[in-house]
Amino acid sequence: MLELFKKRNFSLFWFGEMISVIGDQISLIAFPWLILQMTDSAALTGLVFAVQGIPRAVLMLAGGALVDRTSPRLMMIISNALRLLLVFSLAYMISQDTADISIVFIMAFAFGVADAFFYPASISILPSLVSRDELQAGNAIIQTTLHLGMTIGPFVAAFIIAGEIGSAARSAELVVSDSVLSAYDLDREGLARAFFIDGLTFALSLLSLLLVSVRKLNVEDETSSESSLFKEIRQASLWAWSIPAVRLGFIGMAVIHFFFMPMVFVGIPVWAKSHYTEGAYVYGVVTAAFGLGAFIGAISSAYISSPGDKKLIPMMFWAYVFSGSTLALIIFYDPYWWAMLLFFISGIFESFFYVHFTTWLQRITPHALLGRVMSILMLMSMGLVPIADAIMGFVIEWSLDAAMIGSGVFLMLFCGIIALHPLAKVVVPKSVSS
Repeated sequence: MLELFKKRNFSLFWFGEMISVIGDQISLIAFPWLILQMTDSAALTGLVFAVQGIPRAVLMLAGGALVDRTSPRLMMIISNALRLLLVFSLAYMISQDTADISIVFIMAFAFGVADAFFYPASISILPSLVSRDELQAGNAIIQTTLHLGMTIGPFVAAFIIAGEIGSAARSAELVVSDSVLSAYDLDREGLARAFFIDGLTFALSLLSLLLVSVRKLNVEDETSSESSLFKEIRQASLWAWSIPAVRLGFIGMAVIHFFFMPMVFVGIPVWAKSHYTEGAYVYGVVTAAFGLGAFIGAISSAYISSPGDKKLIPMMFWAYVFSGSTLALIIFYDPYWWAMLLFFISGIFESFFYVHFTTWLQRITPHALLGRVMSILMLMSMGLVPIADAIMGFVIEWSLDAAMIGSGVFLMLFCGIIALHPLAKVVVPKSVSS
């Protein structure tokens, strides 16, 4: 796996991705914290995720089509340049105390638009940097980097925003100023710092991309510049649908991310708060256990071979059966060490099979369709999460136990059916009407 770092272009790309992931995590913490400090509204804080996530989901397939029309590298450069300008503008407005709630939501929306083009490009560029035989190791490195950045980023963001909050001088300042300054005023300088540093990560990522050279892939069927985006998206969708294993994999990705991930992001904090006095601590260690498992799963995927084309989807969904069971098991037996163990194992499975599924897709997808097919994968695995968070949030508010047990049982049954389905082993195209 480490041999890839001897390749100049891959190393430059990896460096940019690592910095970019840390920046993404800083903004993931800073955006909602900014809204919370401005408005003291949990509803508006949650809404900022939806405002950023919905345009990303809606435009992601179009982003994949544009990647195929141009190049992944070009789309990443344009997206990073746009996000750099947005973030520096927001940092400046916060520092000058001219930002308001409407500006923040406009920025979040614009970020979502840029993300819609960046994410399909970022997952499509690897085949032009490494050989087909190196895709598994390359994807493992990228996924490992992602989970490492997801661990480092929030700590960096918290430290930057809080500044010297842990010192005695800062504590005295808070006591003296509390009656005069609002929560936003107290954190305004720290938030400006956070977005400014976020902008610097985009600048470094942009610089690394400008230095990267990619090889031109052998595209068997060049996309006509006169065809519509809709026809191009439909072409890729029909190709994915024509291969039963790919079709079931995409459907399964959508279902697992719709029912499982909201339980991690919304259900687990509610569960921790309702079961433990130190709810924030329990939530932190449980999610950290999931992240650690995902980190180990990503590394192990570089050294443990894929189960094989015909066995990949069945085995992936047997692993998802276990992931579904964890949601119900922590309701019936609630010590947090038990939850940590279950989510640690789930993290290993999730990351391990995601790397192998992504690598398999990159290998079998025609190069002319790569950006669009990868955008479908990103839509199924990421694009639906903000919508799912909103919907499942209402269910969790109604009954946490019913939401967790119901989601767990449904996922076990659904994933078990896919794992046993004969079409899960069919990895060649079946004819579809065009």
